Amino acid sequence: MLRKIIHTIFSKGIISIINFLVVLITARYLGADGRGQISILFLNVTVILLFNDIIGGSALVYVIPKKNPYSLLLPALFAGILTGLVFPILFHLYFHFQTQELIYFIMLALLSNLSSISNVFLNGFQKIKQNNLASISQSIAIIGSLAFQFFVLHNYSVFSFYRSLGFGYLVNFLISTFYLKNSFKRSSFSWKESFASMVRYGLVLQAGNIFQLLNYRFCYYVLDSANDLQSRQHVGVFSTASSISEAVWVIMNGIAMVQYATLSNRDNPQLAINITIKLAKISFALSVFALLVLNCLPTEVFTFQFGKDFTDIKTYCLLLAPGIALCGLSGIYAHYFAATGNMKISTISALVGLVITLSCSFILIPMFGTKGAAYTNCAAYLASSLFLIFMFKKQSQTSFYNLFFKWDKLFPLASKQ
Repeated sequence: MLRKIIHTIFSKGIISIINFLVVLITARYLGADGRGQISILFLNVTVILLFNDIIGGSALVYVIPKKNPYSLLLPALFAGILTGLVFPILFHLYFHFQTQELIYFIMLALLSNLSSISNVFLNGFQKIKQNNLASISQSIAIIGSLAFQFFVLHNYSVFSFYRSLGFGYLVNFLISTFYLKNSFKRSSFSWKESFASMVRYGLVLQAGNIFQLLNYRFCYYVLDSANDLQSRQHVGVFSTASSISEAVWVIMNGIAMVQYATLSNRDNPQLAINITIKLAKISFALSVFALLVLNCLPTEVFTFQFGKDFTDIKTYCLLLAPGIALCGLSGIYAHYFAATGNMKISTISALVGLVITLSCSFILIPMFGTKGAAYTNCAAYLASSLFLIFMFKKQSQTSFYNLFFKWDKLFPLASKQ
């Protein structure tokens, strides 16, 4: 298990570095306005993916060991194609995209859905290395395609990024499909029963993920509400600060990915609690260290790297840091609840954060501008994290001392406390 965690964190670390380079390149050559356009479209694609994941999302990792995988694959693909085609049209009714933007939007939504579904099945079959390879290949394909369009073709536009993103999703999907080709056995099944079981687990979990996404990104919509150049620039600067800060979560996500797959395939409640406590401490310590390194960098480093439009970016990173750090701890607890079939806890925690986000964003953003968005996000992170910590303590019947202050005997992970 430890080897899988190290391999996954290493893989996600590479992905995080590549994603940082993508942010850096797009910020320098497209400016804050370009970053704003990219952030809004990517947010819309992510929202669609979350609705698709009600059927084809990470809840399948919990269901796959208990069902015939083939009976889950076809409904998942059907949902991915349907949401990828229909939801962009619904978004178009509100955002009024240009024809070219709408075409790219539909393409990205479809490819995002299909690559995500294939990754979920790899994880469900515990093919962690293959999943990591597909994800790394996606990031390499994105930055390679972007570099070619920017530096060889000299095509500096947001559409170059959209093409690169779509190419990355396609590479991910093809590699994942290759590793899944012998994992399914055709058999008859009831579509109704399959949809019912997938929705039963997926709906609660994805409701939480949708709430969580709004916690993280609803401020983008509020900042962009004026729909002019300045508001789009504010989104670009704040989204870049968020991306840099949230890159720290690559540690938590790498640990949680292996934790989720491991606990979903075991039936030992006490072992699950012991592993989760240890992993949460490791995740928190590494997250705090990464944030210290990030926020000790001088402002000039950020300005030099991203350009003059991003002068205030370090300020926003500092404001987000406390919430980012605590999520590095509580994210492990959230995956514990998901892996043990108790998705409602994670959903309620996300709802707690969303209440804070909706309450604060319409007050703090008009008062403090982009700083108000940072205050809002940080408050939402802290509120949802504290709820998860309280619920994990209550369910595990573990003392605060054991959760936070007992740091000996962290290894081996599967041993008793």
